[in-house]
Amino acid sequence: MREAINLIWKLSVGAELALAIRLLLQGLAGEYPALLAASCILPIKSLLLIFSFFSTIPRNQARQVAGNLAPIEWIVSAWIVFELFSWWTRSYQGIGRFGKLLLGTLLLVALVVSVALWHVEWEALVFRQNFRIYYILNRVVWGTLGLFVLGTWLFFRNYPVAIPPNVVHHTRIALVYFVGNALCELAFTMNGLRVVSIANLAIVLVTTGSFVSWAVVLTRRGQVTPQVQQVPLDDRERIERINHDLLVFMGNFPKNGR
Repeated sequence: MREAINLIWKLSVGAELALAIRLLLQGLAGEYPALLAASCILPIKSLLLIFSFFSTIPRNQARQVAGNLAPIEWIVSAWIVFELFSWWTRSYQGIGRFGKLLLGTLLLVALVVSVALWHVEWEALVFRQNFRIYYILNRVVWGTLGLFVLGTWLFFRNYPVAIPPNVVHHTRIALVYFVGNALCELAFTMNGLRVVSIANLAIVLVTTGSFVSWAVVLTRRGQVTPQVQQVPLDDRERIERINHDLLVFMGNFPKNGR
């Protein structure tokens, strides 16, 4: 299984670079700067990890490299999620502001769940203390981002808005990417080394498949909102009412209807 993981891991690097090239060629780099940044930064991270894990340096030092690079991936991943959410809420300032508050709330919930599962995860992860903390935090971040993308997708399924097809495809792929990685991280932190190979294989498969999908489905034509796409009046009124209520809740509703 180790050989399969190594091969797919290297393929994921190629998929990430292919996405960067594709976004540039399609003229979408300015539309999705976070996704472009991820497809440029994550291959460098992977190459550094591949070098550290397959060189002669001690395994603990290789894990330390992974721990040091993890915050970079967390920041880029959070940027992708915020960018995606901004596309959906571009015309709805109240929903957009509330969503940012919601992301912080989800992070808090994830931390509470982590406290509840802390003992089980701590016993399952037979590493030095700082590495245990790294793996648990990694799971918290992926879980929070996965829940936020899932919530965004579910909300706008019930309250549709006029949106470019690319954003719809992007959301579905991001849902698989973040939720898939979160579930893999949870399986690892709950079961430790017993499932490490399966979890790593699943992570590289999800990553490779997601970046290949982004590279294939995101096109310049898909960035144009179809003229025939019409949001039903009832749906539009409902989402505008929600946006209005959230603006009031956030204390930013324009006075005098402006």
